Amino acid sequence: MIDFKDVTFIIPVRFDSEDRKRNFKITIGFLEKHFDTNIIVMESDKSSNEEFVKTISEKLTYVFEKNDSHLFHRTKMLNDMTKMSKTNFVVNYDIDVLFKPEQYVASRFALGTGADFVFPYAGKFYDIPPTYFDNISNNEFDKINLDTCTLFNPNSLGGAIFFKKDSYTKIGLENENFVSWGHEDWERIGRIEKMGHKIYRIDGVLYHLTHQRTHNSSDANPMYNHNGNEYRKVMSMSREQLTEHIKTWNWVK
Repeated sequence: MIDFKDVTFIIPVRFDSEDRKRNFKITIGFLEKHFDTNIIVMESDKSSNEEFVKTISEKLTYVFEKNDSHLFHRTKMLNDMTKMSKTNFVVNYDIDVLFKPEQYVASRFALGTGADFVFPYAGKFYDIPPTYFDNISNNEFDKINLDTCTLFNPNSLGGAIFFKKDSYTKIGLENENFVSWGHEDWERIGRIEKMGHKIYRIDGVLYHLTHQRTHNSSDANPMYNHNGNEYRKVMSMSREQLTEHIKTWNWVK
């Protein structure tokens, strides 16, 4: 097991399908098998699935946020978990993604040697069918024929990002004006770069465990256009304007 005690994985969840529960079991099992680390899981929903979560892991920290809305305020959840983290190295992590263990190690090494923000993959985001899930669980990534998988994005900006907590806090954390899915990954990276930081990438691909799509994971959500407007507003600002704008965000005060 790899010593990752100075790293905290923060994982927002809503178990909106049986696929999510399956993927949760695979991902948490994989992380805990390979890393001696800290994991915070925050669930936001009408009722808690704590009993299910505890059947998967007794070691992780579970937080429940009652939410009667059908919308998933992921950015706020990530900020809440970042503030809870007791380590300076934090990983904004989707429950449906995995990487080869050496990609996590290289990302952690990059943070320890000067980087502030690191993607644990080079950009290719592959959707992996259930046929290969056992290979992933057994760390047999080389048995996965990526030619039979769907390449969702050749230059993805989502899935997971390693960051230094103090650096990200200084530039505003997640932008909580984004609700549900859409544009938040692009805004995050654009804002990081506008504020003068470089984002590093690690060799390798992202393995995305396929799942049923709901309104919170597609452009069908009612906040999609609102999110697009927020993205364009932030991207139109100069660094000086953005610095002043961030000062108005109550979650960083």
